[in-house]
Amino acid sequence: MNLGYDARTRKSEETEASADTRGASHDMLREVIEAMSEGLALFDEDARLVRCNSVYRELNPQIADLLEPGMEWELILRELGLRGAISEDALDRLRWMENRLAIGSSSAATLEIELQNGALHEIAMRQTPVGGFVVTQSDVSEKRQFEEHERQADILLRKVLEACPANVIMSRIGDGHIIYRSPAATELLGTSHNSQDHFASREERADFVTELLPDGRVDDMLVTGLRPDGSTFPCSVSARVIDYRGEEVIVSSTVDMSREVEMQRTLSEQREQIFQSEKMSALGELLAGVAHELNNPLSVVVGHALMLREETTDPDVLRRLEKISEASERCARIVKSFLAMARQQPARLAPMGLREAVETAVEALNAGANGLQVPVNVDFEREMPWTMGDADQLVQVIINLLTNADQAIAASGVGDRIEITARYDKPARMIEMRVSDNGPGIPKDIRSRIFDPLFTTKDVGKGTGIGLAFCHRVITSHDGQIRLEPDRGDGATFLLRLPVAMDEAVNAAEAASENGKHAPARVLVVDDEPEVAELIREILVRDGFNVDHADSAEAALTLARNHRYALVLSDLNMPGIGGRGFYEIVARELPEMAIRVGFVTGDTMSPSARGFLDSAGRPFLEKPIAPSELRALARHMLEETGEGA
Repeated sequence: MNLGYDARTRKSEETEASADTRGASHDMLREVIEAMSEGLALFDEDARLVRCNSVYRELNPQIADLLEPGMEWELILRELGLRGAISEDALDRLRWMENRLAIGSSSAATLEIELQNGALHEIAMRQTPVGGFVVTQSDVSEKRQFEEHERQADILLRKVLEACPANVIMSRIGDGHIIYRSPAATELLGTSHNSQDHFASREERADFVTELLPDGRVDDMLVTGLRPDGSTFPCSVSARVIDYRGEEVIVSSTVDMSREVEMQRTLSEQREQIFQSEKMSALGELLAGVAHELNNPLSVVVGHALMLREETTDPDVLRRLEKISEASERCARIVKSFLAMARQQPARLAPMGLREAVETAVEALNAGANGLQVPVNVDFEREMPWTMGDADQLVQVIINLLTNADQAIAASGVGDRIEITARYDKPARMIEMRVSDNGPGIPKDIRSRIFDPLFTTKDVGKGTGIGLAFCHRVITSHDGQIRLEPDRGDGATFLLRLPVAMDEAVNAAEAASENGKHAPARVLVVDDEPEVAELIREILVRDGFNVDHADSAEAALTLARNHRYALVLSDLNMPGIGGRGFYEIVARELPEMAIRVGFVTGDTMSPSARGFLDSAGRPFLEKPIAPSELRALARHMLEETGEGA
């Protein structure tokens, strides 16, 4: 056997097999390198190119034609610079990377360089076990652009959150630990590290979490918040549950509802005031009709009673006239009060002493048939300023309050006193007067209805339900307030607040002469009611006037064209052209007389009458007529025209 031949044959076969294996490995390595998504170049220990993939060529198109095995790394760098691919600074950094590996650094070196075309490439170098090195290169332009966009978006989001007036809190759902809090949240809720401290009660916090967990959201849940100073406030909380770094957290926003709650309270009060006004308007229409029918006969009764009292000296007659006068004047005041309430306009205000009004009311009640059954104690501060008020109306208000208290105490047998106290609230320039009693008080279930018109708890025939509604309207027309104070368990207390009179008004009122007389002058009275016309004529004649009477506007025009009158006092509603037509003709034909015309009328409620009186701007007096009021009107008109004494 030829053993040497066999051995050589086997060795040759093994060599061929080994070569085939190496070839297969090289092919596999080449395929792997080509399949890489990033560029790769392999250099030997002499820094010569061994192999690079197509991606590396694509990333370096300026030197793609030079990338052949054996190409030196330094030559590659030089050509990149000469062909304008990268800057000199980038070349120096790449040389630094290669030098770092040459001195034996085993760690990879990575840097980003910006190409001349603006692209951003990431290049990494790592030493190989046989002394060479591998260069990997990838285009990270889009990645870095995306990262920059993300960074800018984060910056923008933070700026928005920092500047947003709505507060945002991010807290753990389990223990309530706060992860993030916007400045607005800090301003509203403080710097506590736990969101549970923002709830006024644990129960509300538990209700909030219970509402939140099923769907991971809560919208506008009303709770009571806690401020940093410990005060509570109404608020609305909206929240969502999100996943943050592997755990569930709550992102919530809290809205302070204090202003909204206050606004709702104000709107509710305004609605109540509007409702009260509407009810009073309905009542006013009824009262206006009744009052208008009573005006003329009351004028006759009041006027003649006052005049007879001035004429007679018989004590018995005077006593009877006094009673007639008081009763008729009270009726007249009530009628005028009804008209003022129904008219929904401010009363005729003048400086007056509130204590005098109280004393007048108490005296009027004690002089009545039954009198007051409970004593009234009056306690006013010293040097109480005057208020701006309509004396008759305010006296009637006080009478109503005292009557209610007196009747409640008498009917229940509970209580034995009524007190009226007053103080001056100097900062607010308001007088506060309280009318209180120690009687049975007012039940809670009707306290909100006591100012409703026609609402009464008295038996049929003993109460109309008008008294307190009237009080409310009168005090409101005086720019004041009236309210029932909270139940203190002992009787009832009404608080009245009225503005004080200005110093100028007080000085003018004190300087005016209530009994001043005017110079004799000629007056024309126009009224189709003979009794009323006769009453006016008689009052004015006693003051020295020469008085002519016309029973129609047409007759008055004839007299006005033929005579010069210092004053013309005309009714408004009369047959024919009436007082309005009379004034319009006088204003057109006799303008010098138009400024001397005033009106005495019982109709100030109808829109047409109201509109005419407002547009004409002439003085007017409401029926029923009191002599003092008629004299004051005449004196005022004469002073305006310069014909007074």
